[in-house]
Amino acid sequence: MTKYESITLINLIHQYPNNIDIIKCKYLNLLSELTIISLMDTNIFLDKITLIHQMGCIIISYINSPDLEEFDIIASGTIIIEPKIIRGGQNVGHIEDIVVKNNFRGKGISKDILEELKSIAREKNCYKVILDCDESLKTFYNKCEFEEKGLQMGIYFL
Repeated sequence: MTKYESITLINLIHQYPNNIDIIKCKYLNLLSELTIISLMDTNIFLDKITLIHQMGCIIISYINSPDLEEFDIIASGTIIIEPKIIRGGQNVGHIEDIVVKNNFRGKGISKDILEELKSIAREKNCYKVILDCDESLKTFYNKCEFEEKGLQMGIYFL
């Protein structure tokens, strides 16, 4: 298997400030395997990444290469930390947007990302970490120590 590295998205951007548009393109391309993605101005992209990293963290896995044509972001996961009043002021971690590029699935990358996100939750004094997933992924998340709890409900405005 191709060797990949993991890092926070904001640190990758700081490491390669002259390649922000390439990073943005690769990251949005990855997210398009998860949901509908719109084109985004680079300044708005940077503002959103900065805001997310103020509330949590985006971990990405990537294939590094001196040739930018070979560089690719192959997986990602996000955790948002919600401060709470209950439970003595501990926090809740919300894991979102776990995605692995189709041709890299089944290699343990998402499990590695989940472990990093759970570690961040522990460091941030979270008493629990929650995520929503498709029914077809329930077995995978059970193997990663997540249990089915309650019922998720939502309202979508768009």
